[in-house]
Amino acid sequence: MLFTLLLILILSVFVLFWQLSLLVATIIGSPIVYASPKAIRDGWKLAELSPGRTIIDLGCGNARSLILAAAEFGAKGIGIDRSVYSYWSSKVNVWIHGQARNVTIVQGDFHKLEEKLATSDVVYLYLLNETLAQIEPWLFQHIGTKTVVVSLAFSFPNHQPTKTCETMNLGKKTKIRLYRLEA
Repeated sequence: MLFTLLLILILSVFVLFWQLSLLVATIIGSPIVYASPKAIRDGWKLAELSPGRTIIDLGCGNARSLILAAAEFGAKGIGIDRSVYSYWSSKVNVWIHGQARNVTIVQGDFHKLEEKLATSDVVYLYLLNETLAQIEPWLFQHIGTKTVVVSLAFSFPNHQPTKTCETMNLGKKTKIRLYRLEA
């Protein structure tokens, strides 16, 4: 009986933590929505992802994009999310899929990865238009000249994509946009 009550208490705390994390993420403008594997794959194909390339996923959620990049394309990745729930969910997901050597997860603000942006090959984003508008000046100031930015479904207001492709995500047709620094 005591064991059952303790288990119920632990599960209740976990569910409460999970729900509060989702609520906070939604309030601050970053709702947690997971992209479909097809859309992620199409994004990596658009970026011409290949073995040994380094990717950064800003707002990595459950790290599905990073795991897929490592497992199917041979890439190395770093994901960051400010949600504590997403951070731990990603860490566990990476471990379960056997990609801990290829994928690193960081908890916190995007600025924690600022120095790594210049040397990354690809930056992956699945963020709302409002969030892209907020980070646009900062991001394009810090990426390298050879870095490509892949944005699923949403677009930057002041940069034009150099390539696009259509995909299906969450049962709807949408676009993936690839950006580069303007020469």
